[in-house]
Amino acid sequence: MSAKKRAPKSGSVSAEDWIAASRKMLIARGISSVKVEPLARQLGVTPGSFYWHFKNREALYRALLKDWLASNVHPFIEALDEAADDPQAQYLALANVWVLSPQFDASLDVAVREWGKTSKLAARTMRFIDHKRISLYQWVIEGFGHDTMSALVRARTMYYHQIGYYTMRVEEDPEMRLLQIPYYAEVVAGDSWLKKLKTADEIKDALVNFPRRESLSDRMARRRVSGPG
Repeated sequence: MSAKKRAPKSGSVSAEDWIAASRKMLIARGISSVKVEPLARQLGVTPGSFYWHFKNREALYRALLKDWLASNVHPFIEALDEAADDPQAQYLALANVWVLSPQFDASLDVAVREWGKTSKLAARTMRFIDHKRISLYQWVIEGFGHDTMSALVRARTMYYHQIGYYTMRVEEDPEMRLLQIPYYAEVVAGDSWLKKLKTADEIKDALVNFPRRESLSDRMARRRVSGPG
């Protein structure tokens, strides 16, 4: 007869494990289900393990929001930092995050937005992030030559469409979604440059390989090749 499986010691489950389990629970069942005892059972530990890492459930909620910021917000800023100083490259970089980035989790975004209906902290954080994302798009669209008000309306149109896409849980063939991107870009940015791409593979390649800034190491390597001067 095999020995009874023992639960791991409290210290063997990290804070990151609790956050990851909470994220899954939030997406699947909402914030009302993110509670210590169900999470402990899922992780195979006693509820006391929770207090090794968090003072209380509110501390876990704050950590969960920080986790959302890291996975669903920072990638947009990082993409713009990486993109070349050109509005077309910047637009592609943002589109890549929305559509193809493995970091961005649309279901988590929807779950946090639902959470905001019952939590002032989550609602306040979401409003700040909505404003931040729209501002990023507005800045990029201004680069296409649009004035401030036009760029703001276009940015809101793009953002509200994208959030609605996920909130409505639109099911769409991935290839068809890629093929529509040049048309959205024309509507939002007023530039038809992407319509020269005719296949989903070409569009995907343009998103993944958006023009990037030259890194310091690349500049140093180029200088070594070309010589001083």
